Amino acid sequence: MSTRAVIARAVSEGKFSGRYHHSDGYGRGLGDTLIALYRGHFQRDLERMLQYLIDEHPAGWSSIVHKDFTLRPGYTWQQAISDGAKFEVYSKRPNYRRPQCFCHGTRKEEEFLIDQESDTDCEFAYVFEVENRTMHVLDRAKQPQGIGYFWRDIGRIELDCNEPVDWDEIECGKSENWSRCHHVAEYHGINSPLAMQTFIGNRPLDPIHDPIAYRIDGKTYRASGSGGNADWLNRTTFKRFPTQGYLHSPEFGGVDLFLG
Repeated sequence: MSTRAVIARAVSEGKFSGRYHHSDGYGRGLGDTLIALYRGHFQRDLERMLQYLIDEHPAGWSSIVHKDFTLRPGYTWQQAISDGAKFEVYSKRPNYRRPQCFCHGTRKEEEFLIDQESDTDCEFAYVFEVENRTMHVLDRAKQPQGIGYFWRDIGRIELDCNEPVDWDEIECGKSENWSRCHHVAEYHGINSPLAMQTFIGNRPLDPIHDPIAYRIDGKTYRASGSGGNADWLNRTTFKRFPTQGYLHSPEFGGVDLFLG
């Protein structure tokens, strides 16, 4: 599943206005890309950069991560892969390397504006303050009381400071016992397939987040990783899983779970 995000400019205290970005919206994807574009392609002209990303592309973006901004933007990646070439080939083609916007190419969608009140499934927002040359990183957090979500400011990055960004701290709350982490422990270099919150004891084992495989009707399917890595899409039988953490679960229809 894609990590959705917002590219926005601050309009007043606690308020922003911006555009949708569909994939790779985490810090090491879109966050680092935005910093690199400011310092590189846009030569530290933040107003010009936001004009291009927000004002001139009102329908938003599929992805700008790792794209070539010397090429004309457009929704063209499907043309790049239409002949079934391998990634090593199509990833070098101009139609894949272009910034993939929803305004041009095969999509040509309507304007899509997102602000702090929008009902959205975006996980992160990158909100720029032009005067201060800063980028605020916000995440979509559950309300501590009641229902619903709110935008929480989890990091402030000085765009003209060349120090590397500690995304583990910003996204995951590393110094606060990984309080915001939604990754598997392995993402942070820990040799465990468990979710980080389960690994550090903040959450008990459960049959949704923690199995690395399911056995259904005698066939074993991988559950860990992104949708593209999992077997649920292609229904291929996974070769073998270790038996530690094995659980037969009658309340889930007799499905066998392989826990990390």
